[in-house]
Amino acid sequence: MAIRLFQSQTSMFCEKVRIVLALKKVPYEVVDVKKDDRKSLIEFSGQRKVPVMDYHGQCVIDSTFISALLEQKHPQSSIYPSGTSDKGLCLMLEDWSDEVLIHAIHLMRRAENPEARKEAEKQLAIHLKSLEQLFTGKKFIFDRLTLADIAIFTQLHYLYTVVKYEIPAGYKSLRAWMELMQQSLKLPSLYDVAA
Repeated sequence: MAIRLFQSQTSMFCEKVRIVLALKKVPYEVVDVKKDDRKSLIEFSGQRKVPVMDYHGQCVIDSTFISALLEQKHPQSSIYPSGTSDKGLCLMLEDWSDEVLIHAIHLMRRAENPEARKEAEKQLAIHLKSLEQLFTGKKFIFDRLTLADIAIFTQLHYLYTVVKYEIPAGYKSLRAWMELMQQSLKLPSLYDVAA
């Protein structure tokens, strides 16, 4: 049996899983759920949420659980830092990205007028300031690229590619980290993707 990823190209959670699969060099097939109005996804998983992985017949739902399974089955190029404490912090930062940062980004996406946009930018700035501090003086959150970096990157990458919002120039450390991530993951330029 093969590994299949039921996904949507623009989902930041699907992008997170694609990055983990690429880092671990795990071959897989893509099932684009938009092509058949999610019928194959619902038939396989019983629900509409992506990403879903068919791991040799095992149904795994949610990018966090998919990433954990891939780490267990394919431990090469670990996506977690060494040490129990650092792994716990990594998982907390991934969860913060998936559950908190996403709301600020969705506010940006849904802002339909200048007032809403201004309020959304104000909310997002709280998180951008924290991330600027986090990445000041370091390449990655831990000693190497981990799931925490990947989770945060995919949320912010969504700003460029879907929301068409560029992180302001004042966030120099954060912008440098975004460029490092884009180069490390061998992705096209953020500007080319957003075009």
